[in-house]
Amino acid sequence: MKRDVEPKPQSPKKVGTIKELEFINVSFKHQTAQFKALDNISFDVKKGETIAFVGPSGSGKSTLVKLLVGLYRPNEGEILYNGIDGHHMDFDELRNQIGFVTQDTQLFAGTIRENISFVKPDATDEEVLDALHKASCQGLLSRAEKGIYSVIGEGGLKLSGGEKQRLSIARSLLRHPRLLIFDEATSSLDSITEEEITSTIKNISKEKEQITVLIAHRLSTIMHADCIYVLERGQIVETGTHHELLEEKGLYYAMWRQQIGERKYATATA
Repeated sequence: MKRDVEPKPQSPKKVGTIKELEFINVSFKHQTAQFKALDNISFDVKKGETIAFVGPSGSGKSTLVKLLVGLYRPNEGEILYNGIDGHHMDFDELRNQIGFVTQDTQLFAGTIRENISFVKPDATDEEVLDALHKASCQGLLSRAEKGIYSVIGEGGLKLSGGEKQRLSIARSLLRHPRLLIFDEATSSLDSITEEEITSTIKNISKEKEQITVLIAHRLSTIMHADCIYVLERGQIVETGTHHELLEEKGLYYAMWRQQIGERKYATATA
């Protein structure tokens, strides 16, 4: 299918280093849908802060991510980066500042360095090692006889699911992103590996070098967020920290109780 080229403003405004991201009454509806995927969403996040979006399947999390990175444009409302509306900027400038980690880790047969540095070809060995260190890849590097020049994939070093995810995180960190998005980054991992990766994400958030946005179904991965937004049918229905939301005894509390119950059951039957 032929896709229209993304329109660019004739005189785009320079965003500069992303220090603030704001959604103001943002709504979005897919062309064939009856209802809005997102309805009147508003939030504000600044550099150093970590926010999270959670909710059941179909609550609008995937649509939110696509709006964040400019793949979708809102039907109503504004998305502001440093106070500049997305319609007035060149999104290519913005995307160079975005780190994106998903559950689908895309790696290829080649060295560890090649898998990390293709997002920044001029990166030095020191920069690659620093990104690997921040992504807690020490265990992987201890097994790699040739360090970052060790081959992974076909005929090379075999990686666990957690190690693949760590390399994906390191790749995102190499660009020193100003907006770092984790989209269901642990959902395909077992519970022990998930805890390890969650700890890594928490440590990255603590550095406060960027805006961190977590999209998750598993609530245990976002407990440390400064603010959690609970989505249901495209709307924000609850807002607060993990402890505040538990005290509300609402949708978040119900999801938490269900997931803790599932985890206890899985542990008991393991």
